[in-house]
Amino acid sequence: MHISIKRLYSGVILAAIASGAVLFLRHTPAFQDTDHFTYDITIDHGGLLSSSPQILFVDFDEPTFDHIRQYPIPRSTIADAIQRVAAGGPRVIGLDVFLSEPRSAAEDQQMQQALTQAGVVVLASQAATASLPAVHPLPLFCQPEDPRADSGYCKDGTPGALGYALVDLPIEPDGFVRDFNLFSSGDPPSVSFPVFLAQQYSGKTIEPKDRNAARFLGHDVPYHSRELSTALIGAWAPHPATHISAWDLLTGKLAPSIFHDKLVLIGQSNDAARDTFFTPLFRLAGKDGLRERMGGTDILAAAIRSLLDGKTARLAPEWMQIAFILLAACAATYFLLAFELGHGVARLLGLMVVNFAVPTVLFERTHFWLPYLAPELAVLLTVPLALGLQFAQEKLASREARAQREQLMGLFSSYVDPAVAETIWNRRNELSLGGEEHIATVMFTDIRGFTALSSGQTPAQVLAWLNRYLTAMDEVIRAHGGFLNKFIGDGLMIIFGLPLSAGSPQQDARRSLDCALAMIRRVETLNHENSGDPTQPVLRIGVGIHSGRLMAGSIGSASRQEYSVIGATVNLASRLESLNKPFKTEILFSEETRELLGGADYPIEPLGPAKVAGLEEPVPVYTIRPAATVTDPSVTEALAS
Repeated sequence: MHISIKRLYSGVILAAIASGAVLFLRHTPAFQDTDHFTYDITIDHGGLLSSSPQILFVDFDEPTFDHIRQYPIPRSTIADAIQRVAAGGPRVIGLDVFLSEPRSAAEDQQMQQALTQAGVVVLASQAATASLPAVHPLPLFCQPEDPRADSGYCKDGTPGALGYALVDLPIEPDGFVRDFNLFSSGDPPSVSFPVFLAQQYSGKTIEPKDRNAARFLGHDVPYHSRELSTALIGAWAPHPATHISAWDLLTGKLAPSIFHDKLVLIGQSNDAARDTFFTPLFRLAGKDGLRERMGGTDILAAAIRSLLDGKTARLAPEWMQIAFILLAACAATYFLLAFELGHGVARLLGLMVVNFAVPTVLFERTHFWLPYLAPELAVLLTVPLALGLQFAQEKLASREARAQREQLMGLFSSYVDPAVAETIWNRRNELSLGGEEHIATVMFTDIRGFTALSSGQTPAQVLAWLNRYLTAMDEVIRAHGGFLNKFIGDGLMIIFGLPLSAGSPQQDARRSLDCALAMIRRVETLNHENSGDPTQPVLRIGVGIHSGRLMAGSIGSASRQEYSVIGATVNLASRLESLNKPFKTEILFSEETRELLGGADYPIEPLGPAKVAGLEEPVPVYTIRPAATVTDPSVTEALAS
């Protein structure tokens, strides 16, 4: 597992692109609908609650409606239900039925009497909208303390209810109800039906905490929308309150004592009332596998329970959602770029599981909602981006590799055997063209008496036999794995150990000496082949060899470069070659080269110290006679071929 800085930088850019695309998509209706779907599924599979024993719902349900067979439900029947509930001594009763229009005098009088006797009934009201007027209880049932308010207490000492409050439910763009109102935006501001009843039941008042949340019963109530003063319902259940059929209550099947000290809601879920909504629970299959809407009173019960139990859900702040998206995208690009494709995809799938599991568990335990659709989408978007980047990088790398191969092969193929050039390419990671110190063996050769040999001949004749000689020497050098670095007139500069070593400095030195012996023998062969041709001179060469540290790399101008070596090692090898004449030898090499040869089977002859131009101290020199045997079998085979 390794990722370069360049690739890491590319990964960050890809993660930013994927995250930016997702942040843009978050504003589209299709994304928002799908995001809501993931929230609903998390609720449905996050441990739905059972019915609350403290909140009872007297429901004018389908069985009750089948017996009454009248819509609207007679006001006298509802008044009867209120009286029966009040007889049990509940703390508060919430009537989720509008009393905004008059009925018969007898019915209205019976309702007023039931409300007055109960003394704890809170009536339903509705705020005005752009197209609809406000809906408030008739003065017969409540004379508000502040007529301007959408909710509040009824005047003390007047007949009717305890108060009235807003039952409006905020519907999101996809048609679902997930929030409930805390306050109205009217003047003066008013509390909602769930807040009013929760306050009456608990005896505590909801208080503002900061611009992001209110405080109730020691719990934070986070705003889902600060502008609309809404909160996310967290206490979802198929039946948030304990259901009681109104018909069972009206026929005396229930003892009034079951309502003692309870919060009681009275409403209707029958089809005629058309008071049902899409909620997160719509995602669950209901009876007979059909999906069901939830009644408005049940939603109000879930909102009240969220307040009383401290289960209002908190949406993660925007900065945290963006950070989650960026983190997921960065992790995904890292996995795809740092690992092989199969391992990267496996880790990517694991990342997606974690991105789903962490928010789900977090919501189940703390009602903190961290949306995971956007991070999951960011992870998926990184796949084509990363694969596209890798494809482009591979194409670019392939093109660069071809260019490098052409450059490298062009640099070396003229100086070394093609097989050696191929080896250099295959081992190019070991090669540095930028300039590095190495231990190598340098050999210089020169034709003895070249000026005298070429005198009296035309330049064309000199060039012809010189090229024949150089071609023969090149063959010998290639066979011994040497690097013919320079033609210096009639002289040659050969390197052993660079650009690649034969294995060790000792092996490089041994190859250089074998090569020197073979070159002298090849010259003798040329002389024998040319005997009898007056245009072909008799050649003799001198060889100087020295081993040591030198600087190797690409040398030249911006428009033309060559691979070469520089340093004292090169200079001394050149000086040793020129000492062959006074020593009357054909091969001279230094003490350093002799040490690298070690115990090799060569008939080495010490010649003592020699004065070398440019050096103060004499240099020990050694020679070997051309009659010596080449000791490397591979070289012998190469020459024979």
